[in-house]
Amino acid sequence: MRRGRRTTITLQDAGLRGSLTGRRDGYDAKGRAETGWRAEDYTIVYTLEYMAAVRSVPPATSSFSDPDAGGPSSRTRSVWLLQLVLGASVVITVLLVQALSPALFAVWTFSTGVGVVIALTAVAIMVPWHRLPRNAVSIIPFGDIVGIGLLSFGTDLRFGFFWVFPITWIATHFVLSMMIAALATVGVIIVADASVNGTGTATALRLIVVLLSLTFIAITAYLSARQTRAVKQLLRRQASRLQGTLQRVTGQERRVSQMLNGLDTGIARLSVAGEVLALNDTYVNLYGIERDEPSRPGGAVEYATLRGEPLPESERPFARAARGEQFEDERVWLFDAQGEWHALSASTRRLVSSDEPESTLLIVHDVTALIEAERARERLAATVSHELRNPLTAIIGHADLALDAPDLSPKVREQLEVIAGAGERMQTLISEILANSRGVFREEKTAATADASRIIASSLESFRPAAAARRVSVSDDLPAAAEVVGDGFRLRQAFDNILSNAIKYTPGGGSVHISGEVFDDHVELVFADTGIGIHPEDLPRIFDPYFRARAARESPTPGTGLGMGIVRSIIEEQGGSLELESEVGTGTTVTVRLPSRSGAAEG
Repeated sequence: MRRGRRTTITLQDAGLRGSLTGRRDGYDAKGRAETGWRAEDYTIVYTLEYMAAVRSVPPATSSFSDPDAGGPSSRTRSVWLLQLVLGASVVITVLLVQALSPALFAVWTFSTGVGVVIALTAVAIMVPWHRLPRNAVSIIPFGDIVGIGLLSFGTDLRFGFFWVFPITWIATHFVLSMMIAALATVGVIIVADASVNGTGTATALRLIVVLLSLTFIAITAYLSARQTRAVKQLLRRQASRLQGTLQRVTGQERRVSQMLNGLDTGIARLSVAGEVLALNDTYVNLYGIERDEPSRPGGAVEYATLRGEPLPESERPFARAARGEQFEDERVWLFDAQGEWHALSASTRRLVSSDEPESTLLIVHDVTALIEAERARERLAATVSHELRNPLTAIIGHADLALDAPDLSPKVREQLEVIAGAGERMQTLISEILANSRGVFREEKTAATADASRIIASSLESFRPAAAARRVSVSDDLPAAAEVVGDGFRLRQAFDNILSNAIKYTPGGGSVHISGEVFDDHVELVFADTGIGIHPEDLPRIFDPYFRARAARESPTPGTGLGMGIVRSIIEEQGGSLELESEVGTGTTVTVRLPSRSGAAEG
């Protein structure tokens, strides 16, 4: 017989790190009947694997999922796993015994023990544990202790290592008294085995070592389980507190958001880098922008004065706030998408916090009502002053004429002088009222002519960031000057709508090109894109209110169907015309013709 050698097996998992050293005789690698590990060596291996499995299984507590919700409860899954590991280990051991030492099956205690463990495994699978008291589960590991005792009876406890399975189970998931009872049961079985089968010094020593080892394993598992449960309970309390705190913070944020959205003041919060952090509803509705794309130009245009010149992109309050500029009560005029004018007062505030990065708050007040009220006051003052001035002039004039008469008595002359002095004082007061009421609100007349090239260039400057974000190239070939007859701010509105549609419905990688040509009597402007195009059957209705072409409806880009109708009405108001050509998948071309300044002068 070849001399045996020692083999070391290293076990590593989430709950067990260590090594197992066992003796292996000189057998070949295939483990045939005459070559293989001894049965107790396999017992040690499966025992340690079971310990690792138990460490990774959650304790079987009274909290379990509803079995009617589509799956077993956590307690049932725990019982299945723990018992199946033992059952599988016993089955594998039985197969090895069949190959290595079939004579053991002649021992009735061995066969009975195997049957008890297998029967308990079947019971563990079939019984609905979620409907039974928690302590009812202990029947299985206590039965396993008895079954393993029968299995190892009369074999010098070579299969006694299987007791680690139920002992660890009971120590991990049940109270201290049950663990003591389980160890006492094992002790009784060991004493009974020693009494029936006799004991020598080596056998007695083995029995004591087995019992002490099981006691150590049970105490370790019990203390570890208590510590784990304490940690889990602490984590549950902390998680509950965190959840409550999160709910309170979320509720506070929701209430703050509701309060900000309820204000009639537009508010935008910007980061140091110019990124939009938050917008309230008033700001979004006022400027006609989209929350998902706040950097995209909205449907409103800002002007320096009422019906004056549009503000350059870099001089608008939003752009200045994005650069971190600080200003107070900057007045601008806003022409919104509904064709209404708004007088705005824009201010910025720097927000500095110890727990958040620095940011800038842009605050926009709509002061249109205030200015309209001031305008009404001016009109009232002017009307009242004018109506009072005329009779006062007559009174003072007639009093002066009467004073020129030479035959006036002193008393009458004194009375006339009082009348004339009072009238002059009234005139002085009226003049001061008129002087104070002038200049507060003056609506400039609409410009008779405008430079279309300059208006389009300004519009292009506004849309270039949105085009770059969508990877759409924008180019132009416009004359240096294209003087047309028309209202500058209305033309800007029309050009903005055309450019917005061209960029919005052009896929990434496409292009938009604007060209212009000046003729004797008109100026022709062409807006061409390589967008999704319009179906031929939709072209006749493209200018109808709220109508959207099929290609636009099928695209993810939102719209109202009002833009092109507004554009045509504006162009026709200025005495011009608009033509639209399109092909699906190729693009759209919009041609605008406006009367030129030179042609109007000659006419």
